[in-house]
Amino acid sequence: MKKLLARIGMVATAAFIVAMFGAYFATEQGIFETEPVGIVELRQQNESGEPAWLPGQVAWLKIDGTHIDYPVMQTNDNEWYLSHDYYGNSAASGAVFLDFRNSSDFSDQLSIIYGHRMNSDLMFADVAKYRDADYFAAHINGELTTPTQSYNLRVIAHREVSAEDAIYRNFESPDFDRPVLVLSTCVRGKHNKRDLLFLAFDNRGELW
Repeated sequence: MKKLLARIGMVATAAFIVAMFGAYFATEQGIFETEPVGIVELRQQNESGEPAWLPGQVAWLKIDGTHIDYPVMQTNDNEWYLSHDYYGNSAASGAVFLDFRNSSDFSDQLSIIYGHRMNSDLMFADVAKYRDADYFAAHINGELTTPTQSYNLRVIAHREVSAEDAIYRNFESPDFDRPVLVLSTCVRGKHNKRDLLFLAFDNRGELW
């Protein structure tokens, strides 16, 4: 009996260690996942000009030449879509989503969209690539489409900030005096840091 209990204890300990390593790699080293379920089909429909709008979807975000090409969801908190996909299923890759405090029509001075940084260049992994000046210069244009409006986007800045930065509390950026869209994701190996990508747009759908 003692040997059996010892073996059970060893198995439990091993399982705990595996879980801890999994949590570490998910939060510090990026999430090991494939594309969220159904996203390929949704993307094809969007490109065909006949997008299927999902319950909770407020926009479609695309940055030319990058892997950022996703529906943007919104719900009544900033937790649900961290671990649920576009159809409400539990998923480590989560979904791209707009901060619940933002207006769904993107009429705020600053709107924040969140997405996981994945190791397979999916979701918001490309945000970190904007640290490189050549990559930045080659990938500055994009588009945000809502049910009623299409906005041209232009990438204007990249920042690394604290996860407790005032931008998350006050929705203000002292660097810009026009409406901006901010993409927010984790920084590899820095649990308390965030990569931010700032994009210019205005409520008439024109560039600055």
